[in-house]
Amino acid sequence: LFIQTNWGAELFDPVTFDEDNLPDVPHAVRTYPASAAVAMMPLTPANNYTATMILCGGSDLQPDQWTAGLDMTQVPAQASCVTITPDVDRTWHDDDDLPDGRVMASFILLPDQTLFLCNGANTGTAGYGTDSWTKGDSYADVPLLTPLIYDPSKPAGSRFSSEGLSASTIPRMYHSTATLLPDGSVFIAGSSPHPDVVTQNTIYPTEYRVERFYPWYYQKTRPAPQGLPASLSYGGDMFNVTLTAADLNQDGATALEETTVVVIRTGYATHAINFGQRLLQLENTYTLNSDGSATLHVAQMPPNAAMFAPGPAWLFVVVNGVPSIGKQIMVGSGKIEIQKTLAASVLPPKAVPAGTTIPTNTSIDKGDNASAGFKAAGSVAGGAVFAAVAATVLAAFAAVL
Repeated sequence: LFIQTNWGAELFDPVTFDEDNLPDVPHAVRTYPASAAVAMMPLTPANNYTATMILCGGSDLQPDQWTAGLDMTQVPAQASCVTITPDVDRTWHDDDDLPDGRVMASFILLPDQTLFLCNGANTGTAGYGTDSWTKGDSYADVPLLTPLIYDPSKPAGSRFSSEGLSASTIPRMYHSTATLLPDGSVFIAGSSPHPDVVTQNTIYPTEYRVERFYPWYYQKTRPAPQGLPASLSYGGDMFNVTLTAADLNQDGATALEETTVVVIRTGYATHAINFGQRLLQLENTYTLNSDGSATLHVAQMPPNAAMFAPGPAWLFVVVNGVPSIGKQIMVGSGKIEIQKTLAASVLPPKAVPAGTTIPTNTSIDKGDNASAGFKAAGSVAGGAVFAAVAATVLAAFAAVL
């Protein structure tokens, strides 16, 4: 287990209870109440299913500065991002900075293997109190309303983008949250920096309004794969999934080279962390038929339950970055127990009709977000947008935890 608290970090063996200290986290405190955005990067065949953690934002307050006399709301949040891949390199590496310092942000893994970042504030920390300097009980101020997309496949210096993404109108401060939905949109709710429900006469009231973020792919024609399983094992026989020529945009092998099968667990969200959130890409090959349809040959989970714990998850087939509607599946036994592991799946080689060339150096066109904006639910015109959802949906959810 990777554990990070205050400036420290370690690897912890839950079987032997051994602790292996890692170098201190640079630049900022990333854990509560500094509350950086944190995530494990997608686990893929290309990176040999190697875990890389990314931590963005937080606060560089020193231990002797966490005192009741300091006005936290005036302390700028950190903009730095760092990564570590402890199985390969025990060194922290600087990544692209956020456009603005931010605390209490949430990272959400999307099926196209980008990360959506939302919520949080530009100054202060998580928490609330009765100190004279608080902003209506809040230890943070200056809400950041514009979301970001982080694309780990892009070159350094260009991984964060807010292009085409207009701002929300709802501050998401302490006790805010976000999670992925099976249609690939993101459900965003909460905010209550108070000891109890406060809805009037305060700068940051207890928030009952809910939003959904619709990524660039939401209004695209979705693939409709047939043959998705109800469960996945750790190793074992492959399975076949069929796609029509329309699912592949009549683009045959070119589209198949940009087709992935991903398993996503959304995690358990609280205090700007989605605990257990994970994306794992399954290995796959394909057979392209003469009519333009295809069969995907897909491996089971890698034969190592430590990569992706047993339990429910969403299964997506993603063509040119556009995901199918997620199917809920069960990984392993679904129980907290030693998991049965089998030999890794063996896949047949790629096959195409005679005279067809398997392309190389393909890329995904993710379109543009020119029509992005905030619109009422049910009136989405396309692009990456936010939409308000009925306030009653999460009335109980938004109450102070």
